[in-house]
Amino acid sequence: MRFDRQYRVVSLCEDDRVDRRILDGARMLSEEGWPTLVIAAPPLTDLRDEESYPDVPIFRMPSNVVRPGLSPRGTLPHQALIESLFPWGRRIAAAAQAFPAEVYIANDLPQLAAGTLAARRYNATLIYDAHEFFPAQPFVKDRAQNLEAIERDLIGFAHGIVTVNDSIADVMTMHYACMRPHIVLNCPSRRHQKTAMADDGRLRKFLGIRPEQRVLLYQGNLVDHRNLCEMIDGMALLKSDSVVLALMGRESEYSDGLKRHAHAIGVMGRRVFFIPEQSAANLLAWTAGADAGIIPYPHTDLNTLMCTPNKLYEFLASGLPILASHGTELRRFVGDIGVGQNAHLQTPEDFARAISAFMGGPLEQYRAKSRELSSRYTWETEGRLWFDIIREAQAVHKSRPWTGRAMSGSPLMRRAV
Repeated sequence: MRFDRQYRVVSLCEDDRVDRRILDGARMLSEEGWPTLVIAAPPLTDLRDEESYPDVPIFRMPSNVVRPGLSPRGTLPHQALIESLFPWGRRIAAAAQAFPAEVYIANDLPQLAAGTLAARRYNATLIYDAHEFFPAQPFVKDRAQNLEAIERDLIGFAHGIVTVNDSIADVMTMHYACMRPHIVLNCPSRRHQKTAMADDGRLRKFLGIRPEQRVLLYQGNLVDHRNLCEMIDGMALLKSDSVVLALMGRESEYSDGLKRHAHAIGVMGRRVFFIPEQSAANLLAWTAGADAGIIPYPHTDLNTLMCTPNKLYEFLASGLPILASHGTELRRFVGDIGVGQNAHLQTPEDFARAISAFMGGPLEQYRAKSRELSSRYTWETEGRLWFDIIREAQAVHKSRPWTGRAMSGSPLMRRAV
């Protein structure tokens, strides 16, 4: 794909696999007259994003570009710290400034400095889309204080702030005294599914299980801090093999370790199965073949306590009953609306007890409610919010242009206090 046209929106991402929220947003904006470019890291393996979104231009940053810094020192607060914590920052900043645009969207904290520099250079509108409360993630505990300082001082440069749920919006407003972020849920697009409940049998065929066995599905990243090992141990404690657990996600050293562990305790290929990661174009067809979905996250940190992972909305869009751990948002979207149950999921015994009770409970009742809501939780409904968000941010930008404005302090914060 050629990148020689004028883009109205440039969306920044440092990951090799781009969150479908970004790609679905770029597609919707482009189709409505806002040509949008996504900037992302080089893919580790395949071009799965490009295959699922052939109509969305994705510029892959060269991995061998090395620059002395984001910009001259003193241009950004905490600049030296930003450069040390975000190794891709220089490449993102260089790539962003190579494409003049009206609007820059910084997706998560590692992109906010680059978005700020690009928007300032072209006197463009800057939108910060925080997909999570970044400083509270479990793998950044040793850097949390520095990350929070960076976010506090950079967030005020944004003309619009967006996040994924009410809990994170509340915490960001409280922590940073900023304007309350807009909420755009991480719902999947119906473009990749024929109907909300389509099941062509591919999941069960891949597993090779008996017709009477029911499938409990986990999908998403197979990484630490998600209670996956404890969940597998819990499957070994079930008295019956009427329920099998399928884990669908990208292979990694951690997932290899999970497979070895499942082999060691005798459940691999019998009660526990692994399915390769699927593209956005195929994901919901696989999801729809399960009998229920599970979100097993522990609550060892604030970010996980508030999370609404993509799989939540993928399960809803596919009309699945959901078993989830307790959390401020997971309770709201599962137990409170009647699509499943929330349970204490920490030890293997917890998992065995909860899975047995849930899969033996009123699944059809939960499924009926989930199917009823499946048309609500789609990008076709949720993504429309972006147009009002951009227009509002542009109005803020018009009243507060970059020209002549010092790159220090946080005007939105000062106004909100």
